[in-house]
Amino acid sequence: MRNFAGWESLRSVKKKNKVLFIAPQSQWRDSLALCLKKIQCAVIYPEDNNILSKVFDEVPNLILIDEDYGHKDGRNIALGIKEDMVLKAIPIILLVDRPEPLNAQAGEERIDFCFPKAKGAEELLLHVREALVQRVSELDVNPVTRLPGTRTSVVRIDRAIRSKKLFAVCCIDLSDLAAFNSAYGDARGDEVIQRLGEIAEQVLKKEGNPNDFLGHLGGDDLIILTESETAVRISQAIIERFDSVIGGFYDTKDRSQGYLVQRDKQGELAQYPLMSVSIAIVHNDHMPLTEMTQISRIAGELKKYMKTLPGSCYVKYRRSGHEAKTAENLSLEIHFPTKMKSVTVSTAPRASDKYEALFSALLRGKKIESFYQPIVDLATRQIVGYEALTRGVGSAPLDEATLLFSVARESGRVKELDKLCVDYALMNGQAIPTDRKLFLNLNHETLIDPGLMKNLFSERGVVGFKNIVIEVTEQSILRSFERMRSALAELKAQGFSVAIDDVGGGAVSLRDVAILKPDYIKFDRTLIRQIDTSPTKQQIVLSMILFANGIQAMTTAEGIETREEYEAVLNCGVHLGQGYYFGRPAKMFQKTAHGHL
Repeated sequence: MRNFAGWESLRSVKKKNKVLFIAPQSQWRDSLALCLKKIQCAVIYPEDNNILSKVFDEVPNLILIDEDYGHKDGRNIALGIKEDMVLKAIPIILLVDRPEPLNAQAGEERIDFCFPKAKGAEELLLHVREALVQRVSELDVNPVTRLPGTRTSVVRIDRAIRSKKLFAVCCIDLSDLAAFNSAYGDARGDEVIQRLGEIAEQVLKKEGNPNDFLGHLGGDDLIILTESETAVRISQAIIERFDSVIGGFYDTKDRSQGYLVQRDKQGELAQYPLMSVSIAIVHNDHMPLTEMTQISRIAGELKKYMKTLPGSCYVKYRRSGHEAKTAENLSLEIHFPTKMKSVTVSTAPRASDKYEALFSALLRGKKIESFYQPIVDLATRQIVGYEALTRGVGSAPLDEATLLFSVARESGRVKELDKLCVDYALMNGQAIPTDRKLFLNLNHETLIDPGLMKNLFSERGVVGFKNIVIEVTEQSILRSFERMRSALAELKAQGFSVAIDDVGGGAVSLRDVAILKPDYIKFDRTLIRQIDTSPTKQQIVLSMILFANGIQAMTTAEGIETREEYEAVLNCGVHLGQGYYFGRPAKMFQKTAHGHL
């Protein structure tokens, strides 16, 4: 397998060009090698008769071949390289004994240049420089990461299979790159892929073995060929480093809110969390790997499953039963390094029950519960209500609401999760004072399902309809405006109040908000953040307050974290406030607002 220092030189290809010199050992060869080094060439030699393997391993920029090499077999070696669909991209200079004029022999037209050795080193160096300058494509090197590409990677894996030794392949993939590219452009996406490659290289230097290999299959797919135990350390370190830097690739607003809003394949607006990295570790510790297609199949199944998981993670499997040739027969260990959590599922789920397996494993017992954050009347400084927020507890990796609902939506179980959240919020919210409101978040999938809505609040206990405020986001409204309009009107007819969340993000026009006639308008936290230092934000809020007053809606500022922000929104005339300045979400109902009021 590739010596680490060998592929490391690919990263410095602009500093030194690698020349593979295939010639009989002699004083003439050594003298010419010294001349090549003087023009910043790194000279390497074949170590045995397996020339093609050496070319694949070293990925040279240029090959010099003496036709006298071996049993005068240099010409055939050159032609053999040129017959390979990938290797033929490397320029070859064939050193010949024939004097000028050279009469091309059969096949020599495919060789880049035949150089008479009698002309001497100085003129040869001119041709070497010319060949290096003219070369515009390097052998199987990905242009984004400068790592060995698909062909080289496949050859290395195939060689590991044939070695009959234990090995592991870390299959590295990004989640939600398409949404990132849609928002920022492919060039910016390439920067993320390049950074991922750099991280993988740095980790491999520190955690890997001398013979480990790193390759780029294309797109956002990287592979690392290593040992099984090392694969775990490598995967964990890559995830930790990637998660620590990925936020910096997003604009401030998107990074702060923790997601992008883009249209999905159906043309509807959807939330996409910040990119994460998933790593499937395919190894032969517990079952034989006999062919490349088998590795591809297992990796594909694992990666497809991991796309349903929230956040960065790596998966390693154990054999489940006597036969284990696909991911469906494997017991999976799912690790979330940056969350310091892990979970084991008995088998990799099929397409219909992927989420069920994780859902059952993570929510077994009491793994989801409600927290309540106070909402304060800014003028009187009294708590008037609480927003119910759902969080995972214990060892559940789905402890972030955005990721939790993202997975639920991908798995087609948003409505089930909505009902679970409402049940928990109402069950644990029986002690809410009768003069205070309970704000509950619902997704549009739930709201436009009349059958589900009919029984959704059947277990509300002492909490009356008049105490419940249903929060919907701008994005939910935009997805199905007419159906949402009917659903919200029905709720108001039953005595519920309605709040539109995240107003100010620009997704929904004020005309649409006016048609819906909400009881509360909650300003997007990006509009409130540092509003005390932004006259523009203050002007926007003042305009929206005038609008809200016109439709008789109460205004709420979300995300207030400082006294200065509090005073700014109060002076603007906002009615209610919510944020860490007043109180963090808690399991019990907070009785008084915090903050130096």
